[in-house]
Amino acid sequence: MIDEYSSDRKHRRTSLFWVTIGILTTLMTVVEPVAAQDGTYNKPRYRDTRLDWCQTWGTDCGRPAALAFCNRRRYAEVGVFRAERVGKSEPTRLIGSNQVCSGQDFCTAFAYIKCTNPIPSERVFVNPVWKNRRLDVCLRWAADCGKPAADAFCRTQGYLDAFHAEPDAEPGHSSTRVISSDQICDGSSCRGFQQIICR
Repeated sequence: MIDEYSSDRKHRRTSLFWVTIGILTTLMTVVEPVAAQDGTYNKPRYRDTRLDWCQTWGTDCGRPAALAFCNRRRYAEVGVFRAERVGKSEPTRLIGSNQVCSGQDFCTAFAYIKCTNPIPSERVFVNPVWKNRRLDVCLRWAADCGKPAADAFCRTQGYLDAFHAEPDAEPGHSSTRVISSDQICDGSSCRGFQQIICR
């Protein structure tokens, strides 16, 4: 009788343990996707340099620069962000023009950026290719470069246009193909896209 009672208590404790584990697992499954919605970047960097507070020199500061950073990181929106005056202590790089602020008291970086609304992976094309060669950054030979070429590429993939496009930092990485004419660029001046995000 005692053994039976003791066994029953042990069984109930074991059952309670597994029920608790099940509830915790369910809660973690529910909470995890919500947490994955945001991405916080402390002292964010652009091309190995602290990200400057402005997108271009002296203009589009704060939110426009933060949004450009979040788009590049494959987020559609920017939440909170804060500035940090770094002055001469370290250089900062502007995400819109690639210029560097260095040795000046007014140089300002981001202390942090919180990005929100991650972009679905099927809309992201890394090093996009057009007919077995990297997509050229220009829609026509040395003309209509950047977004026009990205828009044309996105339309071939069934999308409306390009939400974000990031050209190569420097030309000459590989040969490219112009999307409108199929011309091939095969020299040191050829430039493709690092990534295109379609909309």
